[in-house]
Order: sequence, then C-alpha cells, then structure tokens
Amino acid sequence: MRSVLFLINGFGVESKESYSVYDETIMPNFDKLSKKYMFSKLSSNVFSTIDGFRNMSLERNDLYNYSIYERDSVSGKIAANPTVTTINNALLKQSSKLHIMCFVDTSMQIVENLKHFIMLINKEKDKKIFLHIVLTGQSYQDYPMILDVLSKMNIELEGYASIGMVMGIANILNSAPVTELNFLLRNMISELGERWTSFKQKLDVSYGTKVSPNQVKQFVVNNGFGISSNDIFLLWNYDNINLTNFIDGVKSINYGEKTPNAISFYSLFPVTYKEKIPSILNFEIAERSLASNMKGLGFKSLIMCERGDVNSINYYLNGLQMVNNPNISFVCLEDKKYDAATVVNTINAYPHELVVINYDITSAKTIEELKEMLTKIDAVLGAIYDNTAKNSYSIIISSLFGMNKMLENVQSGEKCNIIYNKVPIIFVDNFITKKDNILNDGSISDIFKTCYKAISKDYNGECLIDKKNILYRLVFK
Repeated sequence: MRSVLFLINGFGVESKESYSVYDETIMPNFDKLSKKYMFSKLSSNVFSTIDGFRNMSLERNDLYNYSIYERDSVSGKIAANPTVTTINNALLKQSSKLHIMCFVDTSMQIVENLKHFIMLINKEKDKKIFLHIVLTGQSYQDYPMILDVLSKMNIELEGYASIGMVMGIANILNSAPVTELNFLLRNMISELGERWTSFKQKLDVSYGTKVSPNQVKQFVVNNGFGISSNDIFLLWNYDNINLTNFIDGVKSINYGEKTPNAISFYSLFPVTYKEKIPSILNFEIAERSLASNMKGLGFKSLIMCERGDVNSINYYLNGLQMVNNPNISFVCLEDKKYDAATVVNTINAYPHELVVINYDITSAKTIEELKEMLTKIDAVLGAIYDNTAKNSYSIIISSLFGMNKMLENVQSGEKCNIIYNKVPIIFVDNFITKKDNILNDGSISDIFKTCYKAISKDYNGECLIDKKNILYRLVFK
C-alpha cells in the first residue's frame, strides 16, 4: 500500500484564547475529511520544521544526544574522557575560569548531565566555573518550563558553579549583526549591561511581552565572570551549531602585548568551525529512524519540501547521518507547491510507498494571508483526495507544530493572537476505517509509526490506531 503524509506545519487546533481563523468555507476539504474519517489531536514541543522532522523520525520528544551523555556518565567513560582530562588539567595549571555556554531548551535532562560533569571536575568547589545560559526555544510559552530548568540548575549546582549571563541563541549565531555580537563580548569582558538578580523576574517580563526565548537580549545574573586572557570556553551543545563569528570574536579580544589572548575552546559535541574544536563526545547513528524502519519494512519514501530544508531533513530521516539514501528521494516544488495538478502528478510519477508533503504557514504576516494560504493548501488536499479514487492510497493529514503568533487583521486594523497549541491528525483509509478503529491522542513522534501501519497492514509496532473493543462498540455505537 501507499500512504501520503500531508503536513500543514503551524496549523493546529485553536485554543480558547485564539483568534478564530479556521472555518469550513476556508478549508472545505479538511472539514469534510475530519468528519468522515478518524480524527485526533497530537502534542508537539517544537516550533520548526527541522525539529519536527527530528522528533518524528527519531521517535522521541527530546534530543537524542541527551541519552548519549547519560550512558557514558553512568558507565564512567566521561570521567576518563581525554577532552575532559585536558580541560581539568588546564584549570588546575592555569587557574583559569571555565565558561560553559549552556544551550538550554525545556528538558530537565540537561541539569542532570551538567551536574554530573561539573561535580566531576570541581569536587573541591575550588574552581571558578560560570554558566552562560543560551536559550534556544522559539515560543514564549516555553518560559514556565525554562524557568523550572534554570531554577533546578541553580539549586543543584549551588557552590559548584554560578550563572553569569543569560541570552537568546540569536545573540551568538552567525546571523547575529556584528554590532550586537560586539556588544555581547564587551558585556562578557566588563560584566556591565542589563542586570537582574533574579532571572525569574526577567523571564516573567519576556513572557509578558511575548518575546521568544531565542531572542532574549543578554543580561547579567551574577558577578565575577569577566573574560580573562587564559580562560576556557566549553560549548555545552547537543546539536551541531555554527558559532564561527562568536568564537572568532572571543579569540580576537586584545589583552595587550604582555598578555596575549590564550583563550581555548572545547565543545560537548562537534561544532562547525574553521578549525577543529576538541569535543567530549561524537554524534552517533540513532537506533530508530525513518531509514532504519524503511529497511525493516521494505519501502521507499518521497519528500516534497523547501530546498533549504533538504539537508537537515535528510540528516534526521537517516538517523543522524548525512548520506544519500537511494530509498529516500526529494522533490522541491518551490513556486509550484500550491499547484494541485503538479503535486498530484508528482505523487503519481513516483512509486514510493510513503510520500511526505511539507507545507509551512508560519510565514504569514496577516490574518488574510494566513487564510489565503490555508485555502490554497486545502485545494491541493482536495485534489490529492480525489486522486485516491484512481490510485488507491491512504492520506494522513497532520502538522509537526502549532503556532503562537500575533498577526495583523488588515480588515479591522487590529492585532490578533493566533494560538494553535495542539495539532490535528486525520487518518483517511478505506481499509482501516472509522467503523472498526479509533485514533488515539499522542505526540508528533507517533506520526511516522501510524504511516507504517497504513503502508503495511501487518505492521504490529505501536501507533495511534487501535481496534475498537466490544465495550467501546456498545457505548459509542
């Protein structure tokens, strides 16, 4: 069998606080299919296409690499790790400060990993270790969970390390303006700048003004972290990230002829830089991914997406490998993505058992533009559904993430908050029907597993589909 996974990323089930956008006149095909076939809701803790494909392919809701550190810490390998030994020896020899640039999302696991590492190298509490928190979240709704993470970090690491600065990741990425990066570096040298003795108060302000965590401007929490000429930086990263401009900026700080810049860099996992940055751990192939499941179930996949997303999507679909998998094909429709005939013809032209069509509505600037996007996407969905009459296949309609965004309503002149905090899933199939089955609630990590069931009726792994039992039939008949 074949299955089409039709993704409308950014689209979701509107919360009570949301301005109402969806109605059946805008999306008549979606409305019809949601009533005729099995419908349910999924939770998502991500806000980007790339993170969505990561969770969906790797079948998990946190970064795969958290577990790699946890495994090596339990086995004792971290204690004997040569990079950790080098960092520790340098701290003892140079009496340097250790600056840990800690990339924080909403996972508590990072606290346990950090606690293990810092207590390992600072048993006597005699080393100067500062955590500079780099917030990576893209939704202001992450703040309550981020606050829990930082509060636990503060408590668990008291006496072993101090939080120096807090900033959004946008401040240090290569895309950050040079003026902003220079301002950050001056703050890290002088310890000047916006100061909050309680990061809770600052995060509460950012939450109230709906500033996404990754955009938070740097602020100081504790003193004593000013960068010195022989300090050590450890990038506590779980994903590969390009920090070339930031690293170059730190290395170019002039301390005078008599005090040359001898600042050194290390990372938790490999980072992109023009020179090799020694890392503690290396990325590993994920045990579960779309590619590994394809091999076991014997099918091929076609992905329709934006050209700029291909490499990242391919990386996660292949279980954290950047390879050319002959069983995964990519088609970039670009300006033809709303052309229903082109999309349908592409589906029919490829024999692949799984077809993933990736749309994203988060670029909309106004309510009117958002509605226009949804109408165009719905027309494509209708054409795909009509095509199933001639070419029998199932359709799974869903989204990898919702939206929380202020959009202008041109007609009324007002700003409207669009809040999609759950995403829908509709299962359209003529064999696995609404009459005999139910579609459970779940998370986006369950989407591909449900596709496998649609492709192979013999697939017995976990998915969202359950047979109706006798009691269910009696109560809901």
